[in-house]
Amino acid sequence: MFKRHALRRRLAAAGAAAVSDEQVRRLARALDAGAASTECVPGPGGAQLRLAASRAFRFPDLRELGELRRLPLCTDQHCCNPYHWSRLCKPETPPPPYSRFAMDDVKPRDHTERTEDARRTDHERLPTGSLATDGEEKPSWESEWCRLAYWELTQRVGRQFGVRVRAVDVFGGDGGRCGSNRHGLCLDALEQRSDVPQAEQVKKTREKIGLGVTLSLESDGVWLYNRSQEPVFVSSPALDAAAAKALLVWRVAPGHCLCVFDPALPPPAVSLPHIGPVDPRSVRISFAKGWGPKYSRRDVTACPCWLEVLLAPPS
Repeated sequence: MFKRHALRRRLAAAGAAAVSDEQVRRLARALDAGAASTECVPGPGGAQLRLAASRAFRFPDLRELGELRRLPLCTDQHCCNPYHWSRLCKPETPPPPYSRFAMDDVKPRDHTERTEDARRTDHERLPTGSLATDGEEKPSWESEWCRLAYWELTQRVGRQFGVRVRAVDVFGGDGGRCGSNRHGLCLDALEQRSDVPQAEQVKKTREKIGLGVTLSLESDGVWLYNRSQEPVFVSSPALDAAAAKALLVWRVAPGHCLCVFDPALPPPAVSLPHIGPVDPRSVRISFAKGWGPKYSRRDVTACPCWLEVLLAPPS
């Protein structure tokens, strides 16, 4: 439990001015709850407090408030709860060199993968279209803006999950509190096939998902917020217009966010040699494990736990 005197000292060291007793009490409760906190800490005009709290308890190298973005769960635009703010994920420049790998060479291996602290890793090859439909494509999207399909290695688990609300959570049972009032896809509640044994690497990765990710349809695009304690890895043909044909895989660190699709921009027509066109409205997210030339897993289907986001066609 955070001691209020120690909390004041840390805030002052991070650059905060005088903080009221009520703000200190509420901030202490929010910090005790951590990433699962739903309580806002109001701070009208408290930009300095927000910056100091984020530096002191989440991002020590944070330079300015422009690097932060408010989570969809937050209801107060002046909130100073550092767990209600996510840090923007920035790409490395220049991007790594282009590389291709044949699907036949993809073999999941258990040895330790290289996990350099990169905002995006190298590239993947995707098969034509989407993997998630699996003979289940629905005739009409109605009011859905996306559909989610959860995979473990090459096996899809459960049915597609249609999303109509603006923000949806994808989370594990322990950290995500299955059965709570959170709207989203609880992975532990999905029906598992009894005839398909669960690999040990899948079990270990599932245990790390916790609060998982939040996907949010916002005015400037579709945003991914990583709320877990592990990185997630993302591939989307629309992520980087300048490098769309490379199909970069981005690493999103814990507490960071990334715009994975901008509906205002025309999706790029991506086609890979000897593979054909790639679905420009399909986003793939792997929990905890990366893929690409820097990793033992060279394709997303070799990742233990991953998600495909199918975005609705333009109206």
